[in-house]
Amino acid sequence: MAIYEDLEPIAEFGEEHSRQLRAVGWLEAASVFPTGRVENRFIERLKELLEAPFQPAVSPGVHECELCQFGGPLGTRNLFVPGDGVLYVMPELALHYMGAHHYLPPEEFRDAVLACPDMGTMDYRRKFLANGGRGLVQDDR
Repeated sequence: MAIYEDLEPIAEFGEEHSRQLRAVGWLEAASVFPTGRVENRFIERLKELLEAPFQPAVSPGVHECELCQFGGPLGTRNLFVPGDGVLYVMPELALHYMGAHHYLPPEEFRDAVLACPDMGTMDYRRKFLANGGRGLVQDDR
């Protein structure tokens, strides 16, 4: 998995999309990251969104938590959350980072998660497309 600072443009899904995509929670063992507590309603909403996340592009392979001392959990999926003119992209392991390693994602991302429509709805699709997702889907009719 590539490593990005929070809110940094992310080129993981093609350089041509990096202007609209913002990284959240792309950590490794050597990462220095903010820590703190997150609200329960944020965690609950994040879990709901991660049940069946829409993934217009996927990264091959599996990533293991490098922050855990002994064999951390594995992750393969990414979550695309529409923001204000951007799409936040978070690997599913970031949820584990919050619970086990006290990772604190940026406030603007937390706000976007709380405002994110349910996956699979037209409202989500509209917000996804309007905030930089158009180039990630081949057929957006």
